[in-house]
Amino acid sequence: MPGTIFISHRAEYASLVRDLKKAIEGSSRGKIVVVISEDLPGGKEWRPAIKSHLKEAKYLFLVYGAAYEDWSWCFYEVGYFAATHPEVQDSIYCISRPQVAPPGPLSDLQMVADEDRLIGDLMKIYGENNVDYDAGRLRDTIEHTAKGLFGKLAESVFYPRVCFTARDADFGAHPGIPAGAVIKAEATTLRDLFGICRNAAPWTDVTQAAADWPQQEASFFSKWLEETKQIILAARKNRYIPPQTVLVHGSQRARFLLYVARTQADGLYYCEFLVIDEAGGPALGLNPQQLALLTSVRMGFRFRSEFIKKFGIPPIGLSEEQRRTWIRDIPRIIDGIMRESNARGNLTLDDLQSAFGDHEAEADRIGAIVGYWEGLRENLYGALGLSSEGEVVSDQGLIGPNLDKYRLAFDALRLINTEFLSRCCARVSGLMTRPEDELRRNAELIDEKVKALNQLVAGCAAPPDPRAAPGAGSDKIDMAPLPLPADPGSPGNRPHV
Repeated sequence: MPGTIFISHRAEYASLVRDLKKAIEGSSRGKIVVVISEDLPGGKEWRPAIKSHLKEAKYLFLVYGAAYEDWSWCFYEVGYFAATHPEVQDSIYCISRPQVAPPGPLSDLQMVADEDRLIGDLMKIYGENNVDYDAGRLRDTIEHTAKGLFGKLAESVFYPRVCFTARDADFGAHPGIPAGAVIKAEATTLRDLFGICRNAAPWTDVTQAAADWPQQEASFFSKWLEETKQIILAARKNRYIPPQTVLVHGSQRARFLLYVARTQADGLYYCEFLVIDEAGGPALGLNPQQLALLTSVRMGFRFRSEFIKKFGIPPIGLSEEQRRTWIRDIPRIIDGIMRESNARGNLTLDDLQSAFGDHEAEADRIGAIVGYWEGLRENLYGALGLSSEGEVVSDQGLIGPNLDKYRLAFDALRLINTEFLSRCCARVSGLMTRPEDELRRNAELIDEKVKALNQLVAGCAAPPDPRAAPGAGSDKIDMAPLPLPADPGSPGNRPHV
């Protein structure tokens, strides 16, 4: 049909394009037909229909958004239209926002960057096709759509990015990070993270960054460094390792999330990390013994809830799908727990045993319990048909004799987990528990201090001046008193520690 307009757009702009179609067809009294991909048949017929309508159209509108979006298909449609309409190159219009630069391949198109230009171009098209239209109605119908088409785009970038690069060929020389590897980021980012005041630094400089840091920060930095190295090396082999460690430097706590990894055409291996502010992570200010004890309690409960309770049912009678799920999930869960344990600071068995102080028998028993772990884990993995590294080595996991092997290993691990948690929790409780008479005295002191604070608050609220006009004194401090607890000596109101 003469005067047909084909609108090329990304799916995200479908509602805007549909409004534009409605406005054009309405203001032209149906004399101008607008074709959009949403109205075409799907399936195998879609591509031929696109080409057919591009050939038949007299005009093409490209609704362009932002350069960071993928416009390859739209550029194909524009190119196809231009190739099939060599005599009407001025019939292609690029509708874009005023602050958005035109796409490079289409920079010679007619750019439509505001409402007035769009209305003017439509009037031109209506005139070329002898369309009788009302200019006021045209402006009114386009006005609403124009707000969406030409409104300002907003993009918020919340996470700094750190890029790792190295020559891909250098990775074959040794199993670690190549000597020529480089870290790049904004200079402020590298300064805050590593104390390096440049926007690029050799990887070797990063490895030495914590030389003068406090002991605990340096310790956690070494964990972050090792894990990040493993993430980089694993990604090169198309494996993803979820990050557990947190880089701690002064007030900065950051987790590095691998965003993209690729081997480029220029021979560089490239990894890009998002640096995410972390509210959690390892506890600082604790000595290694306290850290090991608290980490052990956390990991013990996690092992209990995620493994012991979840896989406590007898494996006899599992379906084939369930059997494969167990074989896949169990090592994944255990590996995740172990990596978090290491990241949070469960440093050494010596640290954990030392946390029991003079209780030598308890410390010895903890050593014996931990000593069982590696052998039992290998037997558990063997029953699953896995190597000690979690790789599949047999298709007989949880089949035949491996069922009894799994049951024995699981039961032993369940008993160990119960005893381990009991002894560690008792030690934490013993370190923190206070006599009841001390807690009662503390409750009385708390009550006195809260009352004293309430009296100070009441003193800040000066009585209003009766001579002041209504509404005066609006700068008065309005502070609600702190709530007082019931009598700490009454039943049910004793302080809980």
